[in-house]
Amino acid sequence: MDESQNINAILVRLLVGGEQALFILLRADGSINRLGTGSANNTERDMFIGGTDPELFQHLRARITAGLLGWCGRSLSAAQQLGKSCELTIGFMEADGHELMTAWRYGSESQGPPREVGEFVVAAVEMTTPWYEHQKTIVSGSGNDGADT
Repeated sequence: MDESQNINAILVRLLVGGEQALFILLRADGSINRLGTGSANNTERDMFIGGTDPELFQHLRARITAGLLGWCGRSLSAAQQLGKSCELTIGFMEADGHELMTAWRYGSESQGPPREVGEFVVAAVEMTTPWYEHQKTIVSGSGNDGADT
């Protein structure tokens, strides 16, 4: 059995210069929390919490590779850290409550985590961005006012 099939929650958290630049928590039931863009210059501080189609979780879980899981249980720091300090944490919760985590410390202007880690973070951001942007539109009042259209 593919080890990722036992995962029912995914966490991606990025601090840049000590400030939260990205927070994504996505669960198999479709519950979702998202804050920020992940940019080194992120200014978005509002956390949006809600629900989405559980299919979104399935698509992101499909991006979990054996290589990515191989980094779990490790916390690594880059030897040379140029630019703003970055702290990236990726976590997975299995159905039995067991947590798999990996953490990285690097500089915004230096080499970050390996490709499979970076690609997973990009996928998590890209897949949750439509939901996140929709939530921001609703809050700003420029979207649907809640009435059925």
